[in-house]
Amino acid sequence: MSLEKIRHQIKGEIRERESTFREHEVISILIKYLAKNGWSVKEKTSVDGGSIDVGAEKGGKILLIEAKGEDKGGYTSAEMNFQIGLGQIMSRMKHRDSEYGIAFPITRDFVKVLRKYHGSFAFEKLGIYFLPVSKDGTCRIVPPADILKFLEKIT
Repeated sequence: MSLEKIRHQIKGEIRERESTFREHEVISILIKYLAKNGWSVKEKTSVDGGSIDVGAEKGGKILLIEAKGEDKGGYTSAEMNFQIGLGQIMSRMKHRDSEYGIAFPITRDFVKVLRKYHGSFAFEKLGIYFLPVSKDGTCRIVPPADILKFLEKIT
């Protein structure tokens, strides 16, 4: 990195960190959304096989959520993060009465990753919820049965 680029960063003229939608930001927005919508929420929930980023309960339904975010690696990193998240969820699917989901940022790179799954019914078959999170603080829960429609709209 050039000294000039470092100088611009120090002066605030380059805001790389602000443009990267990090995992901790995804989790923060997700927790606020869930709590606002009546869920009891706990960050870093212990489960068989490790821990999961967010555990939530509402009306007897338990939703265990692995969250992913961006780093400076761009598309390739987003793809790897998403796939690692899916692997983490699957390795922790040890409670038949729980629901499982993946939270991710709605960014250019993650949308590009989701394009690979256009037409795939894998999430419905596996029962995995999507929890897309936007930097503006919006979030939603997409049930497995609605993921194909979600992918059609977003890609």
